[in-house]
Formats: sequence, structure tokens, C-alpha cells
Amino acid sequence: MVQIRRIAITTGIGVLTGLYCAGSLLVAAPPGITPEPWFMVMILYGRILQGFVIGFADVIPLHPVIRGAGLGAIFSFLLCIVPLSAHNYFGAVMLFIFGIIYGALADGIASRAMQKKTGTPA
Repeated sequence: MVQIRRIAITTGIGVLTGLYCAGSLLVAAPPGITPEPWFMVMILYGRILQGFVIGFADVIPLHPVIRGAGLGAIFSFLLCIVPLSAHNYFGAVMLFIFGIIYGALADGIASRAMQKKTGTPA
């Protein structure tokens, strides 16, 4: 059954992590290099989409943190293509690692919130 509250929570987390991830490019970019706006929008869109899909993933029979980390890794592969093609290996690795962390957090928080709502133990 589709749980609108869970999808809203994970999508909201996706928006927050996308804004943080894209905004951190402005701070972490090497001196003299300004990140391309289209890449920042792509990161934001990728994280929002990641959160949206994680919202539907409660039917996958895995622990929420593992499920979220796996989906975060899959969606982060898409974002890593641009830095890898520019030989920015550190940036690609950071996008990948933080995608895994954000996915695990989104699924864990949403699963915990849904357990508290229904009162069922994990």
C-alpha cells in the first residue's frame, strides 16, 4: 500500500540533502572554479528523485538502513558521471559516499516515523 506520509518524509529529506549537497559545491569548489548551475540543479534533482523512490521502497524486505544505502548508491552513480568525466575523482567519491549516507538516513528516518505512527515494533 502506498504511504503518502512516508513518501512526503523521504522526498522532503531529498530536498534538504539536495540543497545541502548543491550548496556545498559553492564552498568546496577549488579557488577560481565556479560550479556550473546545471550541475547544481542536476544534484538537487537527483537527491529529490532518490528520496522520492526511497519513499516507495518500503515493500523491499531489507533493513531500512541497508535498503536506503543501496538505493542511495544506485542514484549516486548517476551523479558521479560528470565529475569522473572531468577527472575530479575526489568529487565523484564524495557524491557517492554522501548519497549512500543520505539514502540510509532518509529510509531510516521515514521507517522510524512510520513505526511510531502505527505503533508496531521494528
